[in-house]
Amino acid sequence: MKIGDLVRCRPRNDRENYDAWLGIIIGEPAHGDHVAVQWVCSDGRGAVEIVNHMAEELVLVNGNR
Repeated sequence: MKIGDLVRCRPRNDRENYDAWLGIIIGEPAHGDHVAVQWVCSDGRGAVEIVNHMAEELVLVNGNR
């Protein structure tokens, strides 16, 4: 995964549901295995967050072309 890729968060168990959240990779930190993702929530709240994630926590939706 690289900057510009569209991603979703991989649920850790059956109770987690992140269907309303869609993210774009905005940075690759210099240290560690994490990427910075800007998340937007589509459930009407309009929430926006930036979170660092390990690649295995993410599912690629559409690669940057």
